[in-house]
Amino acid sequence: MAMSPTESNARQVQVPAVVFLVLCPLIVTIRFWGRTRGSVNHLGIDDWTILCSLTFAIVVSALMLASCDYGFGRHIATLSPQEKKMTLKLFYVAQAFYKLNINLTKCSILLLYLRIFVQRPFRILCWILLAIVSTYGIASTSASIWQCNPIPRAWDKTIQGSCINITANWFANAGFSIVTDIIILALPMPLVYSLKLEKPHKVALALVFALGGFVVVTSVLRSTTLHFSSTSMDTTYDIASSMWTIIESNIGIICACLPMCKIPFRGLITAIFPTNGRSQISGEESYYATSSHTGKKEWTSKSAPATDVELGKLSPQRCESEERILHNFEYRGIT
Repeated sequence: MAMSPTESNARQVQVPAVVFLVLCPLIVTIRFWGRTRGSVNHLGIDDWTILCSLTFAIVVSALMLASCDYGFGRHIATLSPQEKKMTLKLFYVAQAFYKLNINLTKCSILLLYLRIFVQRPFRILCWILLAIVSTYGIASTSASIWQCNPIPRAWDKTIQGSCINITANWFANAGFSIVTDIIILALPMPLVYSLKLEKPHKVALALVFALGGFVVVTSVLRSTTLHFSSTSMDTTYDIASSMWTIIESNIGIICACLPMCKIPFRGLITAIFPTNGRSQISGEESYYATSSHTGKKEWTSKSAPATDVELGKLSPQRCESEERILHNFEYRGIT
């Protein structure tokens, strides 16, 4: 059957890439705004790590969009040799940045845990996971760069040489990503359920840390497309895995930022819809009170005094723990 030179699946990549190029920087900006508003800078290494991850996610989306201009999404038989080479070269470069992106997101979440929890066994587990994820991130990125010998064979199969088993490599990366996502997701749950909280507050706090479940879902969905995409003879047309790559890499960043965005979002809502110092948000009676830490008027609720620490205002202190939000399993007012 004749292939149309204009038939294209490029929208599968273009739509999520454009959406996340707008949405992801916005979410990270809100996170940074929430951490820096006021007289004290509360930024920590977890914030700078997520910023690096965002940078790599933007690079991945930009490279995928550029590859569409050269024919990514069209049938490979309809591309000129130059288009084919440039498309596959851009895709090759995007793979390496994707590996950096997803592993930096995991590192950012683990670094956030280290700012929140003080329990020594938990912190040791976080450091071990951080070392594993960091090491694997470097190894997987290196494997992506040197997947072929010589390197140009990765995008030009007319060059003599050899390449690793791409299908096995992709599945190994997907498996590691899913397993570590689940572990990172489950890690704080025992501590959360040990807190002396009313059940609704305990469930709400667990949901904050469970946002990573969305990343697990996208990782699993992506893995279902890997075999078809990696073994297809029409590699520039069968691009479902590339669509899920963009979604997964950006959803991870958004989920890592949302817990820190609650305070800025709430402040924005009260600024737009002022209610004379009192508001009703999410079923809680809310009011402004003076914080003993900053001396400034801040939003709080009857269930969370203004003197307590908020996720949106973690400060990188040098002490037994970088943060004492949860000390001896007592609730410290995470909002």
